[in-house]
Amino acid sequence: MRESLCSPSSSPPSLQSITGFGLVIVAAPLLMFFYDPKIVVPVMLLLACSGNTVQAYVMRRKANFPLVGHLAIGVLLGVPIGFLVFDYVSSDTLKVWISTVVFLSLLIMQISHRHIPESRRNTIITGMCSGFSSMTTGMAGTPFLIYLAYTKMSAEAFRATCFVFFLCCNSVSLIGYLVGGHPLTDAFHEFIYLLPALVAGLSLGHALARFIPTSFLRRLIFFVLYATCLYTIWSVVSKG
Repeated sequence: MRESLCSPSSSPPSLQSITGFGLVIVAAPLLMFFYDPKIVVPVMLLLACSGNTVQAYVMRRKANFPLVGHLAIGVLLGVPIGFLVFDYVSSDTLKVWISTVVFLSLLIMQISHRHIPESRRNTIITGMCSGFSSMTTGMAGTPFLIYLAYTKMSAEAFRATCFVFFLCCNSVSLIGYLVGGHPLTDAFHEFIYLLPALVAGLSLGHALARFIPTSFLRRLIFFVLYATCLYTIWSVVSKG
C-alpha cells in the first residue's frame, strides 16, 4: 500500500513549488483513503513544514513579512480553538463543513467580483481561520488564499509570502498538538516514508515555477480550491 502512495504524493509538492500552496489541500484527501484522518493531518503538517523550511529560506527576501506577522497573531488565536475541536469532533464532519463553506465563499467571490479588502483586522481574522483550519484538517491555505486571491503582490512575492506563512502556521500547529498531549510518533514514521516524494515534487515544481505567469497562477488557485472542495465532500459522503 505504501508503494502506491509515492507517485501521487510527488504531484502536490510540485504544485506547491509553482504556486506557493497545494501540498496539503490536494494530498490530504488522497491520503485519507489510506490513513485515519487524525493521522493524516499531522503527517501533512510535517511534510509541509519540511518543504516550507527550504522554500521560505530560498525566497525569504521577497516575502511580505509585515503581512505574515499580522497573520501569525491570528494563528496563535485560532490554534487552541482548533485543537479543542480536533480532539472532540469527527474529522469527516469537519472536512465536509469547511469544504462547503470554502466552496460557497469562492462562488460568491467570483459571482459578485468583490475583493476582500486587505486590512490589519481582516488579516488577523484570516490568520485565526487558518490556524483553526490547520489544526482540524491540516489545510491552513484555504482561508489565506481566499483572502489574497486578488492580491496586488507579484507572483514571486505571493509565493514567498505563502512559504513563510505556511512555515509559521504549520510549526505552531505541530507545537499545539504536542502541548495538547496528542502523540506524533505514528505521524512521524509515515512522514519519513513520504519524504522522498516530497523532495522529488519540490524539485520539479521549482524548475517549472519561472514559466508560470501571474494570470495563470490566479486561475490555478481557484481551480485547485474548487476541485479540492468538491473532491473532499464527495470522498466523505461516498463513505456513508
